[in-house]
Amino acid sequence: MIRFSFVLMLIACIGMSTGIAFAQDDAGAGGGTVRGQILDTTTAQNPIDGVDVRIVAIGGEEHTATTDANGEYEKSGIPAGRYLISIYKDGYGPREGKPVSVINGGDHYVPLKMTKKDNIVTFFQKFGFVFWPLALCSITALTFIIERLFTFVRSRSRIGTEQFIASIADSLRKENIMEAVSTCEEAGGPLANVLKAGLLRYSQAQIEERDISKEEIQEAIEEASLLEIPELERNLPVLGTVAVVSPLFGLLGTVTGMISAFTTIALEGTGDPQQLAGGISQALLTTAAGLTVAIPCLIFFQLFDSWVNRHMVEISQVSTEIVNQLIVGESSGA
Repeated sequence: MIRFSFVLMLIACIGMSTGIAFAQDDAGAGGGTVRGQILDTTTAQNPIDGVDVRIVAIGGEEHTATTDANGEYEKSGIPAGRYLISIYKDGYGPREGKPVSVINGGDHYVPLKMTKKDNIVTFFQKFGFVFWPLALCSITALTFIIERLFTFVRSRSRIGTEQFIASIADSLRKENIMEAVSTCEEAGGPLANVLKAGLLRYSQAQIEERDISKEEIQEAIEEASLLEIPELERNLPVLGTVAVVSPLFGLLGTVTGMISAFTTIALEGTGDPQQLAGGISQALLTTAAGLTVAIPCLIFFQLFDSWVNRHMVEISQVSTEIVNQLIVGESSGA
């Protein structure tokens, strides 16, 4: 009797094991389920409907789903394996490459978040009050960069410098001062205007039939330089100021953004990183904006300053050479 009972128990155990195995095989045959909810990254964490969810296997097999009005998605019957989840929706930044490992009969919950793409208004709203001084700096820098470029292009001589100097020297060797003056008028530019002033002073002395000293010619040249050089240097201090002030406004935005972030930490704690996103975003954006304005402004300031210095050196060297030639020519004539 005891032996018969033992046999019945053994048969029952074998039957239960077989049933469990068949049940597991049936469950495994249907694969696993991947589901979740997609929310936006605002403080309200609103659900996003109509999101295209793509569950792509490492080998290339793809399964798709779409979120409902509650932002929820679900895809069943996914074979076991490793997958990457990507989500797409117009007006939102895509999320790609979220890994998930699917097992047979498993229920895998994968929540995701999407950030709405910024338009011009929402993007600049992130800057806070620092946006206005940064905008003023950028407009000022752009205005004066264009104005200085126009000025320097307009001040270029219509004759090459070497050709111009050779033409002036040839006229002086022929003692034809008015021809040299005409060459200056034809060439234009700061150098020609300065030399023209010295030549006219020399010509006036010849008309008055009086001797003229080297100092008198140099004085006429210096007076003309006082009119030409400030025109070239005009508005450069404004560009230099903008190049210095813009990063400071960016730093101010950084400080106020970090104050906002730490205030949020003090009130809400660090449990939800989204609460910190606004302040940190403002801090980073304002710093980047300040540098974006300052860097090109500083580059153009240095470029314009080098052009002014080059004009000054050129005026000094050429005018000295011409004055010496005038004085030597007058001494020879005497």
